[in-house]
Amino acid sequence: MIVIFTSENDLSTLEVAKWLNHFKQEFYIINPSEEIFKFKKITNEGIFFTHNILKKDINLLNAKACWWRRTGLGVKNFVNGSLPKELEINGMDLKELISGRKSLIHSEFNDLKEYIFDSVYNNCKINIGSPRLFGLNRLTTLDIAKSKGLKIPYYEVISNTNQINSSSTIEDKFVTKAVSNGIYHQIKNKSYYSYTELQYKKDYCNQDIKVFPSLIMNLVDKKYEIRTFYLDGHFFSMAIFSQSNSQTKVDFRKYSESKPNKNEPFRLPKNIEKKLESVFKEIGLNSGSADLIVDLNNDFVFLEINPIGQYGMTSEPCNYNLDRLIAEYLINGRISKQDRVRK
Repeated sequence: MIVIFTSENDLSTLEVAKWLNHFKQEFYIINPSEEIFKFKKITNEGIFFTHNILKKDINLLNAKACWWRRTGLGVKNFVNGSLPKELEINGMDLKELISGRKSLIHSEFNDLKEYIFDSVYNNCKINIGSPRLFGLNRLTTLDIAKSKGLKIPYYEVISNTNQINSSSTIEDKFVTKAVSNGIYHQIKNKSYYSYTELQYKKDYCNQDIKVFPSLIMNLVDKKYEIRTFYLDGHFFSMAIFSQSNSQTKVDFRKYSESKPNKNEPFRLPKNIEKKLESVFKEIGLNSGSADLIVDLNNDFVFLEINPIGQYGMTSEPCNYNLDRLIAEYLINGRISKQDRVRK
């Protein structure tokens, strides 16, 4: 049995599921938005959820393989019906005890989820990703990459705009980016995103504005960018020629439909792969996507790792067929010799 912990309508999950169907595998997809899986009980025999469509109980400890794609479990998987919205005792309004992220229910849910994830992960013979690492600390990851011998952009975290011009190491052109994963949010069918943005030091002359701690980083002039998908010691890389378009020059995610970037398969130098792999191992991940820049001196500059691994944009242009590769890994726990040669 294979279990995929994911989110609703994740396209990569659906594509891998097609291959698992093709290979006639028993698998279950669990996400926090649907009520198909409902928690039943934890006993000495296992961790049981009821599949409401199949009308059967599933013991998660029977899973031989798990893909920790996204969050997987939410409060809806544990409650029947809706949660109470009001709680009054002796005239006191105590609803904050049962609603909101600081409530007892959410506290109980978080500990239950943590126990279930840890138990399943430790019991599973084959895992892709980790239930503890759906997100990474960007600053910590940069420091780990530097400690492993990878070149990184110089960065500072500032609390006042006057610190920009007073810095002797921040260059005339620099970028701002989120310390966390930034904004990826939909409100009323409109999507909102935060990007890496170009800034000029001269624009901050004589400014003295207090700001929330903000990440600034020297701009790296590039020849091209690299997105590489990593799985269990193997890299599947793509070169992105984003520098020729002003719209994508600083952040290739500002996709241009009228002038799309050229993408092509790429093989990282062995010494870069070795250093990158040591970063993944230090973090405790066996899968994810890493972003690098090749600068004008042909040096490889590490930017970040996405532990979830948005690999679709790499797989399709380079014909890596990563959906099938992931499905086969969940079945066999290894990457075939054919796929190793083909990368």
